[in-house]
Amino acid sequence: MEIERKKFHPSVMLVYFIRDLRNWIFLFFILLVDMDDRGLYSIIGLSALVAFILMKSIVKYLTVTYDVSPEKIIVYRGIFKKRETEITYDRIQTIKQRQWFFFKPFNVVEVLIETASSSSEEAEASLTAVDYSLLEKIETYRNKTTVNVLEDRSQADRSDIRFRLTNKEIGLYALTDVTAIFVLGTIFTFALEWLPDSLYAEIFSLLDYFEGILSILLPFIAITIIGALSLLKNYILFYNYQASLEDETLTIEYGLFERKIQKIPLEKIQGIRLHKQIIRTLFQRSSVELLIMGGQEKEGAGLNAGKVFLFPLIKNDSVYSQLTEFLPNIAIQEPQIQKVSKDKLWYFLRWTLLMGVLLVSAAFMVNRLVGVGLAFALIIALVTGWKKSRVQGYSVQASGILCLQQFQGLSTVQLFIARKNIQAFAQSTTVWLAKKELGHLKVSFKEGETPAEFKLLFIPQTDSTQIYDKFWNRAVSTTDSLEPL
Repeated sequence: MEIERKKFHPSVMLVYFIRDLRNWIFLFFILLVDMDDRGLYSIIGLSALVAFILMKSIVKYLTVTYDVSPEKIIVYRGIFKKRETEITYDRIQTIKQRQWFFFKPFNVVEVLIETASSSSEEAEASLTAVDYSLLEKIETYRNKTTVNVLEDRSQADRSDIRFRLTNKEIGLYALTDVTAIFVLGTIFTFALEWLPDSLYAEIFSLLDYFEGILSILLPFIAITIIGALSLLKNYILFYNYQASLEDETLTIEYGLFERKIQKIPLEKIQGIRLHKQIIRTLFQRSSVELLIMGGQEKEGAGLNAGKVFLFPLIKNDSVYSQLTEFLPNIAIQEPQIQKVSKDKLWYFLRWTLLMGVLLVSAAFMVNRLVGVGLAFALIIALVTGWKKSRVQGYSVQASGILCLQQFQGLSTVQLFIARKNIQAFAQSTTVWLAKKELGHLKVSFKEGETPAEFKLLFIPQTDSTQIYDKFWNRAVSTTDSLEPL
């Protein structure tokens, strides 16, 4: 059969240009910031950088081609070093769809194809700018059917199993998103390192002039900036977020400037994490993250990169009923958590307290301000340790699902996973902990293509044995009405 190699749509050059510019953004800002001191050299450097990226984008457009046949998908790359990526339809795990805002007038999309062998960094094959009809053709070949995909899509639109994130919910998610603090910290660090000295002098003179007023206003200014950054980031990311279930496949779509659509077969879902962040708990809201088998490309979404949310934000009183509708092959119930370490606080604090007191004492001898900062960090660490001891627990559900609970960061996290998706179940202890009949439990599983684990620390050996007997060592009944995940 003759192979018909095709080029991507010409708009792909703009995609290549934006992505390469993002890779060189650090150098771009350095040249831009230094423009006042060495204007001519900075302009020459910026011009050369833009010309290089533009030329590279044109070359990639001319040399990267593809072919889609009923048997397989092939992507060709390279000038001197030729490379072909060949994917048969039976190897495809998930298909993602992206649509940049400038793709819409041309009815063009980006199709990302992931297989079990894809890396955690990128999809195995990317059809960066192709006509939307090609996506329909790939789905038809993949399903080995001649059913019209447009008819399927209209049926999916009528599905009752649908979740939407309103603008109000996006705003609540954004204003309770603590990652914005780290974004502001990064910007501040960059400014300290690279802004010209002349600009610093002007800023400090302004601070001296308005010293009294600014000392009061600065906290409010910082909070306003953090809130604005978070609102901007999350509205761009989660704009018009919706999830739906049709024909044993979850479809998740979101994004403002870059519209992303991901289709996930139910059998590829390993488990879920339920995040109950401290601030969002005040509003009775949680987040549900999917653990997916196979390669998952890491999206650029700040500190949430690599996460696939089914429900970015959902009311606590409806989360389990929604999970039952969206994941019918997983018999998840609201867990009755058995706490295992409420009276083991000393074990969570002992090393933190010992090392922390020594460091804080030494810091005060060197610099009082540093000592205050470390003392504040020690208090946060001790409060976190207290919370960990209070939250840890488990629940073995009758459907063959294990729920483990622990405190991570600022969230109480519940992991729901079936026995067949656990790669290792480890119990450990030490000579000293054994005398107290205490130990650790670790569950290992695969998330994407990387190993992951979930631990319960300093738990009674009776609880560890109970989890082992009721869950890990339990024979799976063939008469279960619901098949576990």
